[in-house]
Amino acid sequence: MKLRLAGMKTLLLTGAMCLAASLFGQPAQASGETIRVALFVDTGTGYRGVVPSVTLGSAGGLSVRLSGAEGAVSLPLGEVKQARFSLDRFSVIAAQTGGLMEAQQVAQKLSQQKLDASIQVESFGGNTVYQVVSGSFRTYEQAASHAQAVTQVTGISPKVTGPYRLEAGSFATLQEARDWERAFELSGIPAHTVIVAANGQPSYEVWVGDEVTEGKRNELAAAAAALYPGFTYQKPNNQAYVLLKQDVLTGGGQAETIPRYSFSSAAKLTVLPNGGQPPLIKVEERAGRQYRGVMELSEYNGHLTLVNELPLEQYLYGVVGSEMAAGWPLEALKAQAVLARTRALGQGSKYGIAHLSDTVLEQAYYGYEREAEDIRRAVDETAGVVIRYQGKLAEALYYSNAGGMTADGAEVWGNAIPYLRPVESNDGYPMLTAKTWYLVQLLDGSIGYVRHDFVDMLPLKNELGLQIGQVNTDNLNFRNGPSTTYHRSLMTLPAGTQVTIIAQVPEENAFSWTRGPYSASEITEMINKSQQQNKAPVLSRPVRSLVVTERGPSGRVMAMEADGVRLAVSSPDAHRSIFRQGESGLRSSKFEVEQMGSFVVLGAGGRKAQFPQESTSALQAIGANGAGPVPANGGSEDFLVYDGQIWRVASLVPKFVFHGFGYGHGLGLSQFGARAMAEQGYDYRQILQHYYHDVTIGP
Repeated sequence: MKLRLAGMKTLLLTGAMCLAASLFGQPAQASGETIRVALFVDTGTGYRGVVPSVTLGSAGGLSVRLSGAEGAVSLPLGEVKQARFSLDRFSVIAAQTGGLMEAQQVAQKLSQQKLDASIQVESFGGNTVYQVVSGSFRTYEQAASHAQAVTQVTGISPKVTGPYRLEAGSFATLQEARDWERAFELSGIPAHTVIVAANGQPSYEVWVGDEVTEGKRNELAAAAAALYPGFTYQKPNNQAYVLLKQDVLTGGGQAETIPRYSFSSAAKLTVLPNGGQPPLIKVEERAGRQYRGVMELSEYNGHLTLVNELPLEQYLYGVVGSEMAAGWPLEALKAQAVLARTRALGQGSKYGIAHLSDTVLEQAYYGYEREAEDIRRAVDETAGVVIRYQGKLAEALYYSNAGGMTADGAEVWGNAIPYLRPVESNDGYPMLTAKTWYLVQLLDGSIGYVRHDFVDMLPLKNELGLQIGQVNTDNLNFRNGPSTTYHRSLMTLPAGTQVTIIAQVPEENAFSWTRGPYSASEITEMINKSQQQNKAPVLSRPVRSLVVTERGPSGRVMAMEADGVRLAVSSPDAHRSIFRQGESGLRSSKFEVEQMGSFVVLGAGGRKAQFPQESTSALQAIGANGAGPVPANGGSEDFLVYDGQIWRVASLVPKFVFHGFGYGHGLGLSQFGARAMAEQGYDYRQILQHYYHDVTIGP
């Protein structure tokens, strides 16, 4: 049968994702209070972002204060501008060598496999030894399991070390303790200088051993007493202590070292910057960001925890600069400041040890580098101002872009929120600054996307009147969508490659975006993983139909079906987390689903054939002038369809593309919408009242 392509059917889909939040927060507190922000923490209730060690630094130097049940003391450390901190627990020595380069090579192997690796320098028998140390573990069993992973990567049999040690003696000065540490190490016995708090003063002790059991510690006592019989070798009494080590800064051929302070689970360390305008502390493991205030280190829920404590209003400088950007209209920045303050005060002590984290689970906080004069002005000029509903703090919700209209509570959480109702939002600014991409076809029929500035127009058009262009650079990525981040490269094109330009589209941005195309098997895998997590029926064969069955007032997805099976979600907004690419789900639940394999073919005598079909290998087409028949796009899976106005890409097999609008859950204030309102002359109160209904705004 000779068929004529009649068009392609496009289906719509929507989705929603849950935010675990209450309608009302805690009563507001005074604006001058401090706030505690967890940079690394394991909440024990869902959020976990931890590291085995933390590296802190300050240009003016660091001061460290040790506190515990025995009291609190300042550590007499001298001039220290950078130091590493960890818990004194079980760890794995992946390698021990006299060569720094060899140690660096082992550390690099571990790091490449995403295994923790640091290099510590010790002195044994009068020789300098470099130890590649990996991990920090609460139990011997955890460390032993990690040691097996280290062996698989390095081919070396590692050694597990532990915190079972003996106190050899107490000394009047730090230097005397260090001298005896070296004496023990010269005899081949591991030893460490330890600082403890005693009656408000630091006490200096030498502890020997890095044993993994009580029995091993007892064996060490006899060996140590045989060498140095003048000490008592008893189990340490102190619960809060700091053990002093030296770490090598990796990279380069010379061993530049920094101190490592390894402390007990009963201790708390407070680190302060010495001077600076303003005083700042740098956290290497947090992308090298610098922060105001002080840093507190402790063990919480079994992990090293880092909390930044600082005045609330100074914290907001970092939040507003992280959530918006310097140079935005001042009234938009003020609106953001009020929301950020309301949100911070509404968290209570969410994480027990801290009010909130520095992540977008609450609100982004990226430290001092995100501050600017206009950011600080916006915070200062709204000092103490919050949003309340019926006398209580409102749930201060905001996000990047509403895609033209904000959400109703039912579209996100499944229940209405009285002061958050759908309103129009002028969110189109990202479209004005987005680069242009071309949808193009190559001479072999391949269809994909290239960025417009890498294509020069030729004085040529094809027989359909489509412009011909030429690639002007080598190794140009030919992608399956208009972005470099979310769309994969199908191949690279050499300079001089001719392309037929089918259409031009904006690069992915906060207002408009696409995901896919995904094959039926990819979509099925995503859905089945989600269904299993929600204890719902899974699909037994690759998806052929994916449709939205219900939308909310703003057009966001509330229900979907795949081959007639309803997709299970914890809340409407969770639809966008079903379709994940790596760690990223869809940007919003305001999306449509294009089914590339769904189209109707019109044949002779008005006969119609609905696709997808089980077999499409024989699909052929004829031209309007009777030319053909020829295989659709030379037999390739994808081919072009023209409906008289626009070109579309269809497929002989089921494929799915998500076309979405907006970025975020859609509840509350749209940041790009606030920007547009500020540019139109609205002040921050008017902006907030547009997005929040029946609320009061004030101290």
